[in-house]
Amino acid sequence: MDRSTTPTLSELLEDPIILAVMARDGVSQDNVRQLFERVSRNRRLRDERMAA
Repeated sequence: MDRSTTPTLSELLEDPIILAVMARDGVSQDNVRQLFERVSRNRRLRDERMAA
């Protein structure tokens, strides 16, 4: 992971510490990816409604 830029979601999900915390909490990489996809989709829909 390049420390001079903001990490991507993929980079964060490869970090051993983050993976350990996720495992402890019973959260999978798929859970996190699905959450981010839902948030992105909802924001896009909200923005489209506001622009109309």
